[in-house]
Amino acid sequence: MKFGEIELGKTFGGYEIINKPADKLPQDLTSAIGIVNSNPLLGATYNPLWLWGKQVVNGVNYFFIAEDIRTTKNKDKSIVGLIINIPPGEGSIKGENAKIVRVIESEKLPENVELAFTEVIKELRGVSFKPVAYIGNQVVRGENHYILCEAKVIYPAAQPRAVVLGINIFEGKPSVACIIPIGSTTDTPTLFGYAFTW
Repeated sequence: MKFGEIELGKTFGGYEIINKPADKLPQDLTSAIGIVNSNPLLGATYNPLWLWGKQVVNGVNYFFIAEDIRTTKNKDKSIVGLIINIPPGEGSIKGENAKIVRVIESEKLPENVELAFTEVIKELRGVSFKPVAYIGNQVVRGENHYILCEAKVIYPAAQPRAVVLGINIFEGKPSVACIIPIGSTTDTPTLFGYAFTW
């Protein structure tokens, strides 16, 4: 499975990698998103940008990168990991019984990656980065670590973007390897041509 030019492993954190932009979702997942968004008690709607993977557990869990759009006057947005479950049984083909399992707003990074992240973002001026999920690593000259982040240009009313921030740690020194935007369409970003280790 590929994300841009990187050959991914077949699994990630218990999820089988699917890796599809939101405009290529099958009908049951499009319906499932519509169903979870129709719940007036949520206080938010979710706009999927990318489908990372699926996990078979009492039906199927699907892991999305999504915009969380709050039902406030300003419709504040943030980038989240969104896990939706479609249970087995009648109605599952249409996504009728879909429900949100988890919304990941921020996740703790492994300690060495947290330290490297804190150090490299000091050098990135004009944009704030909030880690949402640790995606994986690859052994290169040193080691690259990939983090799904919410990135915001620092100015009033700036909208958040989903990006993959790649950090290289070589001989104990961290540096930025890449910053790749994630969109909802097929113009997939290009990353490095190395194999991930999950």
